[in-house]
Amino acid sequence: MGASRGLRAPEHPIPIAYHDSQYALKWLASHYGGNGHEKWLNRHVDFNKVYLSGDSTGANISHHMAIRIGKEKLDGINLAGIMLIHPYFGGKEPVGDETKDPDKRAKIERFWRLVSPTTSGTDDPWINPFKDQSLASLVCSRVLVCVAEKDVLRHRGWYYCERLKKTGWKGEVEMMESKGEDNVFPLLEPTCDSAMAKLKKVAAFMNQGPW
Repeated sequence: MGASRGLRAPEHPIPIAYHDSQYALKWLASHYGGNGHEKWLNRHVDFNKVYLSGDSTGANISHHMAIRIGKEKLDGINLAGIMLIHPYFGGKEPVGDETKDPDKRAKIERFWRLVSPTTSGTDDPWINPFKDQSLASLVCSRVLVCVAEKDVLRHRGWYYCERLKKTGWKGEVEMMESKGEDNVFPLLEPTCDSAMAKLKKVAAFMNQGPW
């Protein structure tokens, strides 16, 4: 069973996308025990095997929703794992081999300020998840991060995994890098070899457990 949540952008800037996603999770949780308004959810959803996933900004939101579930203890939802596809994370200071080119970094910040007019900048916890010190509170036991070799945000995905391992979080994290590809390439070429390989990786990750 899969469910997709649409975003009210750009006329509704950040943080409304996070609030809407949190509302959607609460709505989903209301069907636990077969008592929700949507009968098909009552009948078919296995609430012990819930996964969150998204591409780019969707991956960013999936991370934050996983943190919210841990903090708010949503009854009925057992978050088995999250799958972050080319996650849109940032930060004021470069990490790893991330570009130090001031023009490219300024472009990333301009885009972030466009979608989040009230932001404090690229160290805002919404885009830089390492600023709120909450990584260790992820309630899921498994994380998959997929990055693309040509994506300017690639190093943030690797850095996320490194930091997650150092927080004391007890789960399992997996990485996949698609060689020769750029950000969200499967949306443009969904049947290319790299896209099919990523799809197989995601399917294997979900089928693996932790049950």
